[in-house]
Amino acid sequence: MKNGKVHFIKDIIISLLAAFIAAININTFINDGNIVPSGFSGIALLTTRLAEKYSFFCPSYSVLYIALNIPAVILVIKTVGKKFTIISLIDVVFTSLFVGILPKFHITNDFLLAAVFGGIINGFSNSLVLAADGSGGGIDFITIYAAKKYKKSFWNEAMLINATIIAIAALAFGLEAALYSIIYQFVCTQVINFADSRYKRSSLIIISEKSEEICNAVYRDFHHTVTIWQGVGGYTSSNRRVLYTVCGQYETNALVTKILSIDPKAFVNVTQSQKVIGNFHEKPFY
Repeated sequence: MKNGKVHFIKDIIISLLAAFIAAININTFINDGNIVPSGFSGIALLTTRLAEKYSFFCPSYSVLYIALNIPAVILVIKTVGKKFTIISLIDVVFTSLFVGILPKFHITNDFLLAAVFGGIINGFSNSLVLAADGSGGGIDFITIYAAKKYKKSFWNEAMLINATIIAIAALAFGLEAALYSIIYQFVCTQVINFADSRYKRSSLIIISEKSEEICNAVYRDFHHTVTIWQGVGGYTSSNRRVLYTVCGQYETNALVTKILSIDPKAFVNVTQSQKVIGNFHEKPFY
């Protein structure tokens, strides 16, 4: 229970850090390049820019971003997990607050630099939230809700919404700004794909004199099974039990730490698995 609370507090801190980074990115590179991000953040920024250009009233990005997310939270609050909702809400709320509190400052006049570095920073921020078992909220919430309700993926529909946002930006502010926004979103996606280890797997080969305790810990704490081979030590010629298991890369460090806490002298070989076919326990992230 204590470890669970510590882990939850750590995830909250990570989410706050992600919100701070995202807010700095909005107040610098995204504003410098007139870039339109994806999702509700993009809708909020596009709305404020359209209001600045075509009316005397300019709504606050922070207010708009939170207002857009409220219906999404109400929609999914009974569908997704409590922790997922809390971590995601922290990211949404504090990103909004930080954007309003932190100053806007100019870094570059080069739109390409703004698009590339803005995409890298936003991808890093999103990866932090994912590592904390949350999301950026907004359209992510809606697609998760729809996927659970209708038992199919709705990420293509989310891409269509983002494409519509960019199309409106192109009509209002010119094609160049829209093209840089596409570069920004592409770079952001690539960073997330590189950093997010949720769908990557690690294979572990373990040799230990406390094999039974390790097997029990792997199943109890990580919900993965272990295959046991009978081996013979090449130097000692003594019988050895060789353990083999597969886990998510995001679990690897915790699993190795657990093994070494049981047997500090254990031999552990960790390799990356290209593909896992068959029954594999995947920890739900919402």
